[in-house]
Amino acid sequence: MYAEERELIKIAQFCSATSEFIKDVVKGILETAGGEVTEQSKGLNLCYDIQYEGKKACLFFRNLYLEIATKDRDAEPLEFDERLSDFDYFLVKSKNVIYLKLKMLLELLKSDDIDKTIGNILRDFDSGRIFIRKPSKSGSS
Repeated sequence: MYAEERELIKIAQFCSATSEFIKDVVKGILETAGGEVTEQSKGLNLCYDIQYEGKKACLFFRNLYLEIATKDRDAEPLEFDERLSDFDYFLVKSKNVIYLKLKMLLELLKSDDIDKTIGNILRDFDSGRIFIRKPSKSGSS
């Protein structure tokens, strides 16, 4: 078995073992913040449809899971973050990744000026990655 295949197996096993915990933490935070969350799909394709103060967003989990499980989710090939075997490290890394993503998402949902908020996110949240797809002018995305 190639090293790349072993890394992918470790990543898949980690995501399988932790995905329920991670998605429950994310859902709890969003609901505590006042969001209404509906789960769509399963596994790496999991998506939460979020309603917040009359606005709607989708949170896709694949990159969130990979950002926690790997040293760099954009690396080729992917490499499992072996430090995750330390439970304290897992908790801290998960908290930091989840906090950053949800802070950005909630900032966007609270905003009345999406363009300004995206600019602020790009300026203020330089330590993370997020894909933002703005709705079209007609309101559909």
